[in-house]
Amino acid sequence: MKYTPDQALQKRRVIMPYNHAGEIGDVWKHLPLCDILFIENPIRYHETNSAYSGYTIAKNPNTEYGIFKLLSKPDGIVYDSKYINVLYKNGIDKMHYTGSPGLAMEILSNRANYFFHDIEIDALKDVEEYANTKGLQNNVQTFCGDSIKRFLSDDYKLKEDDFVFLDPYSPFDKNEDGKNFFDVFEKVIIHKSKALLWYGYDTLQNKREISEHLSQLAKNHNVSIWSFDLWQKSMTENECTINPGVPGCGLACAYLSENSVEILKKYLQIIAQYYSNETYCNCAKLRMKKATGSMVRNYDHQNCE
Repeated sequence: MKYTPDQALQKRRVIMPYNHAGEIGDVWKHLPLCDILFIENPIRYHETNSAYSGYTIAKNPNTEYGIFKLLSKPDGIVYDSKYINVLYKNGIDKMHYTGSPGLAMEILSNRANYFFHDIEIDALKDVEEYANTKGLQNNVQTFCGDSIKRFLSDDYKLKEDDFVFLDPYSPFDKNEDGKNFFDVFEKVIIHKSKALLWYGYDTLQNKREISEHLSQLAKNHNVSIWSFDLWQKSMTENECTINPGVPGCGLACAYLSENSVEILKKYLQIIAQYYSNETYCNCAKLRMKKATGSMVRNYDHQNCE
């Protein structure tokens, strides 16, 4: 059964166990993802942590600092981006935020086959319902369970025209077999598939550990890995006093085209400019001291030397 856009939106207005939608971490992963998918135009698209196709969100300090901050700046490239266009098409003005599965299906449509993984069966059912509204039910497969284990299994084949989006928060978290999402990322680059890894961190020590591991992977496999990071100025080696949903986050990529890398550079600079003088949580009733929540930015090119 097909639903009209409004019927589909209303059907998906349910309480969901994910509460990060529309925060700064989502903005940084989803803004470039949409343009990159359009550029790379993969035949097969994989997600390790798909979650829902979309979310009903509310205005709160985290979303005000995230997507609503972006929407308050109706100028330039970002506002004309594929990300913002899809958000409005799917009802951001009605407080509905489109998640990565929904964004991918909007961008790639029936040109791709999709493989969505998550540990929440309800999230995957929502993804299947969304695919049905787009007439993509025959293009979508969902898998409930440990995505690390499934991706690392010998029967999970990857090719050079595959695109894998990894979205774990902590790439070092291990499953029952002692494997983590860096192991999945490594398999992706071994097969020379297109890879985009989003990660989060709470301290400069965590950030450095991730960067060092990416550098080692680049050397081990003779591959160029780009990483693009945003983090709060208040972050120190051991803590961060500002947390608008995620204190710091980054995107690492391998085997993407030069145009996609340039998109990441461009959006990193624009987002950093947007947030250079912004504050977070200066509301007294939250019992938080007014503090600068502006961000630092950088990008690294890890090569094989």
